[in-house]
This record gives sequence, C-alpha cells and structure tokens, in this order.
Amino acid sequence: MDPFTKTYTDLDRAIDEVRTLSDDWPVSQQDGAIDDETLHCTCLVLHEWIANLHQHARFRNGTPMVEIRLTCDAERVTCSVLDNSDGFDLTSYLPADDEDPEAFPERGMGLRIIKTCTDDLSYSPTEDGLHCFEFIIPSDHDPWLNTLF
Repeated sequence: MDPFTKTYTDLDRAIDEVRTLSDDWPVSQQDGAIDDETLHCTCLVLHEWIANLHQHARFRNGTPMVEIRLTCDAERVTCSVLDNSDGFDLTSYLPADDEDPEAFPERGMGLRIIKTCTDDLSYSPTEDGLHCFEFIIPSDHDPWLNTLF
C-alpha cells in the first residue's frame, strides 16, 4: 500500500484532524490490513505528538510545518512525522520503564501514552534540516491502553 501523507501548517487543525484520521486513511479494514484498536492507538499517538509540538516546539520562521506519513500491512502501522521545529532530545524526556508514575499527573502523560502504544520510537534530525518522529505500532500490541481513552 502506498503511504498516506498529510501536511499541515495549522497545528490546531492537525490536532483536530488526527483524531478522525481513520475517516481519511484509505485502509481496507475488511482485508485485515489493520484493526480498529491499532488504528485507535495510531490516532492517539499522533494526537499526543502534535499536541506536544504545538505546546512546546519552536518553529523556524514562526510557521509550523508537519507532514504525517503512514503505511500499514497486516503486521504493523509505520508512521513518520516530519516537522520544521528546532527539535529536542526525545530520549531525555521519555519516562524510564521502572519509573513509578504518579496516578494521572497533571503533566507528562502524553509521552507515557506515546511510549506505551509504540515500538521502535525515535526522533532525530534529517539531512534536509527537518526533524523526524518515527514509530511502529504492531498489530499484536496489547490494547489495554484503549480502555483508558
């Protein structure tokens, strides 16, 4: 399947639209390409990532650019989000696996959600001066998180 690509310069619009990404994403769920729970986790991760960019990122020239690229097959959803922000070191902000989180803290749940829902998570600069957030959600992921959202 060809990648589904969507580009935004309005992050408010991007946050709203990724919630209903499944309406636009041409995925044949009848063919078993992706299940509803995997799609839900994908939308949740994208929402949290773009919301974090909106709230915390500094964008060159003041105008944000975010491009979402999604592909899927029966085994996984693969996603990359390119942005023109100044970037940051994601690993220094991710919670440690053995860290005991406060029950529903006011801040910091977004990165926990992202880490819990994904495999092979990374955020790094690209050769053309952008930053790329990449993740995989396997089709056999544990859907326990869906009961919270």
